[in-house]
Amino acid sequence: MKDEGQGNPALLFLHFYGGSSATWRFVTGMLKEDFRCISYDSRGWGNSDKPETGYSIKELADDTLGLISALKLNNYVLIGHSMGGKIAQYIAAQKPPGLKKLILVAPSPAVPTILPTLLHEAMKNAYTSEDAINATIDHMFNASDLEKGTRFELVSSLKNHSESSRLGWPDIALLDDVSAGVDHIAIPTLIIAGENDIIDPPARLEAEVLQKIPGSKMVVIPAVGHLAMLQEPAIMAGHIRDFVNA
Repeated sequence: MKDEGQGNPALLFLHFYGGSSATWRFVTGMLKEDFRCISYDSRGWGNSDKPETGYSIKELADDTLGLISALKLNNYVLIGHSMGGKIAQYIAAQKPPGLKKLILVAPSPAVPTILPTLLHEAMKNAYTSEDAINATIDHMFNASDLEKGTRFELVSSLKNHSESSRLGWPDIALLDDVSAGVDHIAIPTLIIAGENDIIDPPARLEAEVLQKIPGSKMVVIPAVGHLAMLQEPAIMAGHIRDFVNA
């Protein structure tokens, strides 16, 4: 876990399937002068334990809620990317005390995502070799423009998993239906989409997230894919700062 900076509200960052706390490092580096920025490695990824079980959205959310309790956060903003965005929607629907705002970055919708068989198999094997990882970055994440050092660190992150955590998203969490209560989320919510995201494109987010959360707003970052926080961290940090301060 990384806990940087000071100030309220605290910003709690959740990463995508395959990511880690390092996924957010450029963004938190820009925000930690104004806010307390907390990021951690989700179960099965980064430096976290890699158990054989516990990869449903509810179980992953329980990990997050446990951290919130341990840190005694009573004034915070939840910022979730992709898988982390689905976890964040589930948590927000429970209306936990202290959660003031919600930011969803290219979030997987709260409803199940049923992929065609070939695409489902491709996702299950996306992180099984360095060649597969690089192809995923270029063609699934649409992030071939990553700087060399950033790509190297991302590839290392995507290698750092167990079979259970690698399969936990496509076989379990992606299929979870955690939509109950999402239409009653009452806190200010911002959705940030990438113009060229082919995993969770703006049109899908508008139909399956924006229209489900009352009063939510969406912004689209031009010319980025699924990894906007690595492709355009300054723009991402600006959107987060403006929304938190509004």
